Amino acid sequence: MVGLRIFGFENTPPNLLAGIKKTLDNQFSQLFNPVSLHPDFLPVPEDAYDSKRRQYRAQSFLDALDRVVPPTLHGLALVNYDLFVPRLNFIFGVAQPGGHALVALPRLRPSFYKLPTDDMAYFERVTKEVIHELGHVLGLDHCTQFCVMRFSNTLADTDQKPGQFCQSCKKVLG
Repeated sequence: MVGLRIFGFENTPPNLLAGIKKTLDNQFSQLFNPVSLHPDFLPVPEDAYDSKRRQYRAQSFLDALDRVVPPTLHGLALVNYDLFVPRLNFIFGVAQPGGHALVALPRLRPSFYKLPTDDMAYFERVTKEVIHELGHVLGLDHCTQFCVMRFSNTLADTDQKPGQFCQSCKKVLG
């Protein structure tokens, strides 16, 4: 069993990091042991910002995680910047199978869409995307069943999927 260290990059809300750690302690203790929270915020990578897109390159953040996560652990980072990968307009998250994962926070927040603040919905969305990306870290692909591993292309997709793995995905995880 491999451990998981949770990181926040600059401007990530500390209470959100603590809430995600508590959730993962409860739901992922069978898969990651231990789950720990890195005490310091990581700086935004210098090469991350793309001025033409006015977004940040997800790969720069994954590379930064690679430099700080010990080889005996997986890393999960919450990033309070709008991220993209080539060929996509934006991402809610990204993961390297067997490696690390990122969850981008801005587009999960109702205020991004000029909607009223809803802290519970926001936390639920972040939690679903964290679980989804950690599923990829553990080797799961996207799933077509009613499952947290369904692909989310819109906020509605994230809201409609459950916050847990379907039976088929649970079997793969063992």
